Amino acid sequence: MKQLDKILLGHNPLFGVDHLSQERGNAKEQKFGSINALTDILRYAHSKGVKAMMMSTHPRAQLVLDILENDPVLKDDFTVYPLLPYVVKYVRQSNEKGMFNVLKDLLYRAGTGNSLSMMMTGLSSLVGGNLYKTIKILIDIEMLPFKNHKLGAIFMHDILVDLALGLGCDEAFDVFREHIEKKYKVPAGLITKNVPMLVDSLEDRGWDDYLVMAAFNKTGFYCNPSLEATERKIKNPGMNFIPMSTLAAGAIPPEDAYEYIGKFPEIKSVVVGMSKKNHIDQTVDVINKYID
Repeated sequence: MKQLDKILLGHNPLFGVDHLSQERGNAKEQKFGSINALTDILRYAHSKGVKAMMMSTHPRAQLVLDILENDPVLKDDFTVYPLLPYVVKYVRQSNEKGMFNVLKDLLYRAGTGNSLSMMMTGLSSLVGGNLYKTIKILIDIEMLPFKNHKLGAIFMHDILVDLALGLGCDEAFDVFREHIEKKYKVPAGLITKNVPMLVDSLEDRGWDDYLVMAAFNKTGFYCNPSLEATERKIKNPGMNFIPMSTLAAGAIPPEDAYEYIGKFPEIKSVVVGMSKKNHIDQTVDVINKYID
């Protein structure tokens, strides 16, 4: 597997997402509601060596992608790691008009400005009940905003990963990986809230070189079924592991967080949300101190 960026800027703070405080999330959303504020923090992170970012298909993602594509400092020197799909969007829309109509509308929108053949193929596979073919078309629709950007890896959202695990539909992982790596020429990653269960499933399917992202921090925040079980699994040969929630939503100081993560030589990359310049200074220095 190709070498990935050491530090991936997490998108949550820039999109107004805070796992512990809605009030803090709203404040961040207002702060980064302008192009100037977003450009300023992205340029500053870039100046400190952070040249990659996780990016969901959140409604505000296009604003960030436009900045990366057009800014003279960031253009061609910033790698995007898409996270598919932005599940909340589909949940809201499916509650309003049903999932079939949501998918049909997506396919029509894709056909309007991009590819009529994509739309027609997607509709025929949807009507014909070809689930995996439909999934591939939907991946391509979700990837349309990223077509002009340098890609590092493409991840499947943990809601879909863990749902597939729970339902015994782990064949979907093969479909996702084959399509991503064949068409987009980058690693296909899976995000989960249960590393041991996912790793066991992948190795049962014969995967011996795979990319997984999950919460990992010294407090065990979001680590299921336990921190100890997660620690054991990330040492598996062939496991390429990227920890997120490394600061446990701000509960752990960067020094403590990355001193702990640095004890695992298998970890070469981390995801961290940073929305203030002093936080970027402190966090980047500590990560470089402990992670080789």
